[in-house]
Amino acid sequence: MSAMKCGRCGSEKVMPNLRIRDRYTAEDLEVEVERHPNAMIFKKAHKEALRATVCGECGNVGLSVENPKGLWETYTQQKNA
Repeated sequence: MSAMKCGRCGSEKVMPNLRIRDRYTAEDLEVEVERHPNAMIFKKAHKEALRATVCGECGNVGLSVENPKGLWETYTQQKNA
């Protein structure tokens, strides 16, 4: 397996899959898509924890989620509702 490289500086000092936590609650930050955003209740939200990839050389940060397909499916269902 080849080493990851930073997209900005090309360094191989890349730290993948780091947790991003709220400093006050110690909970992971999440991205949320609501299937029914205008509903008063039962919005049927799909949530995914944010993860960071950080370059140990220049500090470049990239964000990702583990299951983008789940977010996309909920988003497209929202548009079709």
